[in-house]
Amino acid sequence: MLPAGKYRCTQPYLLQPVNQKYLPSRLSGGDAMLHDVWGPTFKFVDFQSAWPWDRDGGDWLDANLVRYGTTPWFSAPVVGSGSTLVKPYTVDVTDAVSHCHSANRWCAFLLVANNAPRALASAFHPDQPAPAIDVVYSNGQQARLNCRVLASNTASSSGPITTNAEVSLPAFIEFDRPAAAVASATLAFVVTQHWSGRNPTVDGYLLDPPVNTDPIAPGVAAAAGVLDQGIEIQPGVIGAHRYLDGRAWEDFVLPGALNIADEMRYDPAVYDAGPTDLTLLPHRGLGKWINTSSDWSLVSSSYRGDGFKPLAPGLGAMRIQMPAEPGVMDGSVVGSSGTLAGNAMIFLPEHLFGRLGRIFIRYYFRLGTPLNVSKAARKHVQHQPGQAVWTTMGGKFGIGPDHSTSWGGVSGSSGGPYGWQMRSSWMECDAEMGGPSEGGWTVGHHLFDYYYQNPPAHNYGRGSGAQFERWGQRGGTGGVLYADNWYCVETELKLNTISDSTPGYLEDGELRTWIDGRLAFDRTGMVFRTGPVAQLPRTAYKMRPCRELGVRGLWLNWFHGGKTLATIDRTSFYTGLAYGTQYIGPMRMS
Repeated sequence: MLPAGKYRCTQPYLLQPVNQKYLPSRLSGGDAMLHDVWGPTFKFVDFQSAWPWDRDGGDWLDANLVRYGTTPWFSAPVVGSGSTLVKPYTVDVTDAVSHCHSANRWCAFLLVANNAPRALASAFHPDQPAPAIDVVYSNGQQARLNCRVLASNTASSSGPITTNAEVSLPAFIEFDRPAAAVASATLAFVVTQHWSGRNPTVDGYLLDPPVNTDPIAPGVAAAAGVLDQGIEIQPGVIGAHRYLDGRAWEDFVLPGALNIADEMRYDPAVYDAGPTDLTLLPHRGLGKWINTSSDWSLVSSSYRGDGFKPLAPGLGAMRIQMPAEPGVMDGSVVGSSGTLAGNAMIFLPEHLFGRLGRIFIRYYFRLGTPLNVSKAARKHVQHQPGQAVWTTMGGKFGIGPDHSTSWGGVSGSSGGPYGWQMRSSWMECDAEMGGPSEGGWTVGHHLFDYYYQNPPAHNYGRGSGAQFERWGQRGGTGGVLYADNWYCVETELKLNTISDSTPGYLEDGELRTWIDGRLAFDRTGMVFRTGPVAQLPRTAYKMRPCRELGVRGLWLNWFHGGKTLATIDRTSFYTGLAYGTQYIGPMRMS
């Protein structure tokens, strides 16, 4: 079984609530911010983590425990007519609620209007009560299970609608979970719109979203020793970092700073611009992090700050801090830059540099605490006077393959013949409702940078929506990475084929991510580069694309923004890094 609470699909509650549709402007002339962006939709169990239903419109179990069956758990006659008729109803839901408790399921339902349209009052209705379930437990105690979410389920809306005063059926609804064995349960609700029909009813089915229970896929790490001992000699492994107690900072980091965006720092043979020079990159500091900052440190397994606990006895981690920018408050003029906390590279050996077309990168990630994510932490600031924006509470993170250049890679310029990169994305939920998307990051691949330089059919940053590259894609497993947990993250990038003849590419690129050894994201038919590779002049302080636009190295990038500054302190930890040309899989712990 999957560990309770570690994954988005194993949280106590299924649907994420919010308590207001918009955050009102805090600045004169500023815009309100849409806040109802976290719940379920026609396509997704959870919009921001991109956890999809198996069927559009939701998946359910009927009263016979048949998936997509036709026998409802409860059916309430809702007789009446007229679009303005408001009328309360009750229905016995004992069997359904009792099953939720005994089977340890979410108390969440698909509500369907049978034979005639109906609309229900929600918790946001100004006059009518929200749906609620009154229960009597087997021990005689009574309780009310309040409605947590009543969400629209319509194909016409791409995003969540959980804050309307009235919700037309079909709809998704979730209640507090029953705390004990149930003797009886009664659902009360108010229908606010009645339309004519013969024997109209409101029927309820238990929601049954897909959950990723794939077995853990072993890789080459399974043949190595405990904690990756000897992994460097396993087939296909290019390099690894083992942050064992007693190891020194200099074992993993090249001291000092280098301008790694300056081609003059690299062996000219890589660019066919001169003879081999082994004193330059990528030979210099090969296999080590280059350009770490003062906010990086190597901590041992005994470190206990920031919510840290070691992945395994004797195994430390690389600690990276992102402190809040001082003095940022509502109304601050902050410019258009974000907050950079991590920006370091590990380069591939020269014979692979710019040539490698397929790579696996595995690392263990832990988000530190406390997060202190709240609506108050999201500031309403100004890029410049009169240009109000809201703090994004998100950005880029992770260790990903890279071939970024001075002409392509970031800020919408990835793809085409100039350069590319594969950072990951993160976003925090500040709903403050105790919901299942809070307390961590929704995460995915930051494909927004593949925009104007990539072929038109592969402008992934145009109109695709953040949800399409999130790691909740396969049963919700990797949809949220929660603080105080270690996660094994492994990404496979297979670059697409390129050529010098028109159109210069094949649509055969692939992108995958495993969380704790379970495939969480899988996308094929992609384009990350095109040929012919751009031929540009050699220029000091700039970096051209080289060779076949293959992988040049690993980029650890942790950035807040967008274009807004960090307003809370954050800390993250990395350990167990390994990379190569074969699937690596989780390390052996014993």
